[in-house]
Amino acid sequence: MAASQEALEHVLSSTVAQIRLDAAPAPEPEKTKSACVSSPSGPAVSATVTVTELPSPSTPASPAASAPAAEETSPDEPGPPIRAAPGTFPYFPYLPAELRLKIWHMSFLPRTVELHTRRSHYADDDRHGSTPKWQSLSRNPAALSVNTEARAAALECYTVALPLFALPSRTQASERPGELLQDSDRVLYLNLEQDTVVLLGDLQYARLTRLLGWFRKMDTLARGRGRGAAASSPLAAKGLRRLAMSVAPWAHEVGAATLKAFARTVFADLDEFVLFMYSERLPPPTWTGGLCVLEEAAPDTDHYRRFVIGRGRQFRVGDGWMVVGQRPMKVADISFEERW
Repeated sequence: MAASQEALEHVLSSTVAQIRLDAAPAPEPEKTKSACVSSPSGPAVSATVTVTELPSPSTPASPAASAPAAEETSPDEPGPPIRAAPGTFPYFPYLPAELRLKIWHMSFLPRTVELHTRRSHYADDDRHGSTPKWQSLSRNPAALSVNTEARAAALECYTVALPLFALPSRTQASERPGELLQDSDRVLYLNLEQDTVVLLGDLQYARLTRLLGWFRKMDTLARGRGRGAAASSPLAAKGLRRLAMSVAPWAHEVGAATLKAFARTVFADLDEFVLFMYSERLPPPTWTGGLCVLEEAAPDTDHYRRFVIGRGRQFRVGDGWMVVGQRPMKVADISFEERW
């Protein structure tokens, strides 16, 4: 990783130096003077003499004369700035397109996004095969809203768009009062291979199964379309790879046995499974959206000790935790932060 960063910095510095060299003003052309030389015994001879004017040693050059001529640029295409504010890189638009795309893709880091839903309502209709009705306060990657180039690169990485739902406003008509309606302005973009999806609350098993089945279906379609990193055989589709859930759905006497059954079926392809110490079905009311952070629970905290000696004891295998998916599960704390 350090070698790749040094290589990227070397390419950036070389490119900036070339940009500055290209922006340097061209030397002024030499001035020419014409002279007519006559000979007493012959006709006059016309000659052109090249004269280079140098500043006088006794007379300092004026600032206007010594300053380089400004490069003429089109009003629609301004040249690179000479000075940049700290923390900015105004030369980015002048980098080669291949280098800009590499930088965009390096910015697509793994995320932790939350999904939540209210308790089941008689008007909710989650039929088999329909789009699951979920809500979220997590934000989409910023690159999706920068420019066309950045958005195209981001869509190669985030190949699944989960529609989000919301309660109808007073001005919206609904055939069944209380039904969640799809939010036409919001979807949650996901990379199923690297993003971790956090499910809040005491989730119903049927709703969980439908969500994971929908992810697998969307992964299959994305691979069939051959978009970006997901371009491969649809048979390789595994759906979601990283899942985090509250301890609430599993905090009963047969929670471990139920989780083992899921581990052999719907959780079989997971690369990572996390149980976190947060039982509320909604995010904190003071959280207006942003970033979820999962950190492995510290063994010296009171709530972790109570979990280990209580309901969590059934998930222990020797000195560790039971295997869910491809590796042992983790127990973590979750926090909600107001940042990207």
